[in-house]
Amino acid sequence: MARRPAVTSVQIAREAGVAQSTVSRVLNGGSVSAEARRRVLDAVAKYDFQPSQAARSLVGSRSGLIGVVIRDLTNPFYPVMVKAMERVLHERGLRLSLVTDVMTPEEGLALLRREGVDGVVFTAAVRDDPLVHRMLGHGVPAVLCHRTLDDFPADQVEADNATAGRLAADHLLGLGHRRIAMVCGPAGASTAQQRGRAFHERVAAHGGVALTEADGDYDYATAYDAVRALLAGAEPPTALFCHNDVMAYAALNAAAASGVSVPRELSVVGCDDVPLSAWERIALTTVRQPLERIAQAGVELLLERLENPDAPPRREVLPVDFVERSTTAPA
Repeated sequence: MARRPAVTSVQIAREAGVAQSTVSRVLNGGSVSAEARRRVLDAVAKYDFQPSQAARSLVGSRSGLIGVVIRDLTNPFYPVMVKAMERVLHERGLRLSLVTDVMTPEEGLALLRREGVDGVVFTAAVRDDPLVHRMLGHGVPAVLCHRTLDDFPADQVEADNATAGRLAADHLLGLGHRRIAMVCGPAGASTAQQRGRAFHERVAAHGGVALTEADGDYDYATAYDAVRALLAGAEPPTALFCHNDVMAYAALNAAAASGVSVPRELSVVGCDDVPLSAWERIALTTVRQPLERIAQAGVELLLERLENPDAPPRREVLPVDFVERSTTAPA
């Protein structure tokens, strides 16, 4: 079978009735009218046009590749975010390059630079994160998504973590709990700082409550051991606020292993509301973050930054909701 001649972007532009630069903007996620985008994509589909990545990079000074840095793929929080980001990028004709904590910061930096990413979305930045600062130092646009850093010169989007902490505190206090423990995320993570500070302040303002804090590091095994130790104490808590849902799952299993009934003897509140939390056998009471919207907003901020590199940095804070299920009850 004879090989079909390759179609060029010039032919696509002629078929769509637009300029070749418009074809480049559509393929690289640039800003064009909806009608122009439709005509270009129709022509691309008609001729099964597949521009080489090298050609796109040379012509448009863009690789069409966006880096996404996450902390831990075993946390069901992150696949939800990555899928939402990939959906936005796919609609713009862009691709995703994933960097996880399997790599060192140096390896992650080398990979992202080698692939020539147009920009990077960081979902798990912490204080003194070397990769975040080094990417900016190389002039690569970055957006902090979900976790943020104060005074960082980049676009940022996050949930209202302070309200999340207050909602959790109000719920447990309203149920009459007076021995409460908080299973905390990493000290350098903005989410843990904001949720923990707001929860602590709310409990302190109420008065008459014994509040204990334990390090859970947003990690199942660490949180499991921490909760087992809390429940083995002389005066174990009657309620837990876990800074994320994974640590709440660890708390539920630690309680079962300790012979402690949830929610009759121990109430557990998480934070995130990942899809597993609504499963009937879990039915976790938690604070819902708009996970997909946070991810979408992060990508959209980055793409807008690529179009307007000199615009002032923006910061978006998205609302949260309290979801009461079956893991909390009156003290």
